Formats: sequence, structure tokens, C-alpha cells
Amino acid sequence: MQAAFALACVCQLLNAHAHLVLSRLRADGSKAYKIPRGFLSGFDFVTCANYMWEISGWFWFNVATQSLMGVVFMLCGTLQMMVWANAKHARLRKTFDGKEGREKYPRRWRMLPPVF
Repeated sequence: MQAAFALACVCQLLNAHAHLVLSRLRADGSKAYKIPRGFLSGFDFVTCANYMWEISGWFWFNVATQSLMGVVFMLCGTLQMMVWANAKHARLRKTFDGKEGREKYPRRWRMLPPVF
């Protein structure tokens, strides 16, 4: 139980790190989209690393607490984040299409490797 709770806390710290990466993308005040990157944050693997860490944190929290309502909450949140992740992934792939000098969006999972 303690190990699962510790993993949940680590996932939430990684979630906070992913949010910091996202907040710095337009820190210069520009409105242009940039491709988020970072191994530790998870953006080298998935488009929505913040969602990945959020869901992982709730998973380990539920392992620690063994709460049925916690699992229901996690599943409802996961379904909503899947919708958002699909939209964000599609938008970034369209924006970074590799044409007219634009960078091509790298091949990544949307949210939860290797499933989604």
C-alpha cells in the first residue's frame, strides 16, 4: 500500500513537471504553437503527457486505497481526457504537417502507451 501511494505521488510530481513544460511553450508571449518535448516529462513519447501522469497517479492511488469509487472516478476522467487527447493530437498533427518549412510532428502515442 505504501509503495503504491509513493508511486502515485511520483506520478503527480511528473504531472506537475509536464504542466511546467506546457506553460513554458509560450512564455515569450507568442501565440504560435510549439511541439512539447522532454524525456522526463513524457512528451518524447506521448502528446498529452500530463494526462498520462494524471491517470497513472490515480491508478496507483486506487491500488493503494482499493476504492471502487476511486476507480469509477479514474475511468470517467480517463474517458474525458481521451476525447481531449484525440483533439489535441489531431490539431498538432495538422499544425505541424512538415509542409512549407514547418516542422513535422513526431510519431507519438496520444496519451497511454502502448494502448492509446
